[in-house]
Amino acid sequence: MGNRDSTKNTIISIVFIVWFVASIGSMIYLSKTGHPKLVVAIIGQYFLVFGILGIGSTISEGKFGFDSLPLLLFPIVGIGLIIASLIMQYGSDGFKDICNKNLPYVFLGLFVAIGLFLLVMWVRENILHKKICTQRVTARCVDVIERYHHSNSGGSHLVYCPVYEFYYNGTSYKVCNNKYTNMVRPEVDYTYEIYINHNKPTQFYEPQRAKKMGAIILVLGILFVALPIFAMYMYSK
Repeated sequence: MGNRDSTKNTIISIVFIVWFVASIGSMIYLSKTGHPKLVVAIIGQYFLVFGILGIGSTISEGKFGFDSLPLLLFPIVGIGLIIASLIMQYGSDGFKDICNKNLPYVFLGLFVAIGLFLLVMWVRENILHKKICTQRVTARCVDVIERYHHSNSGGSHLVYCPVYEFYYNGTSYKVCNNKYTNMVRPEVDYTYEIYINHNKPTQFYEPQRAKKMGAIILVLGILFVALPIFAMYMYSK
């Protein structure tokens, strides 16, 4: 079984490398043969493939949920770039003019969609989740999972997610909500008050971390919605 999995992984790796190199070669070929606009389609299929791989991996791990929805942006952007590339290369002049006039709305609308997602996330985590998780328990932090978060600028910093252990109705639970931040770092072996869903004790609400994370999500959500809408209004005048 182990040899079979190893062979399968090797084949997948080879196929991936061939596809990646072939895509780069295609971009060079299209640029040199007078079809530079189709290079955008090649870039788009990168977004599409990586997005599908990320979504597939999340689903296979059983972790795909509301928090994973931003992964859908990758295939959506990929499909958009492919369509835009084909229009730029083969579309009529009139159709291109229509697309060019409406492109800013599409671009800004994407930011509005991200902002709405952040606002829904804030409502879900800080209002709905808080209403569901009402049973207060004392939990001990038994571990702090650390990960490096890589920023767009190329830097990286540590983010943390605590693992809590508590007893409820005679049963021991060890929980982690997989929400990483560097704003609050709980200390191992310290006790904290958290609120759990009495019908589903593995679902819990952390007041201290939720408030700080929620404030940032709320501000970003408002900005991502308000600024693009204002820009659309100014563009349409």
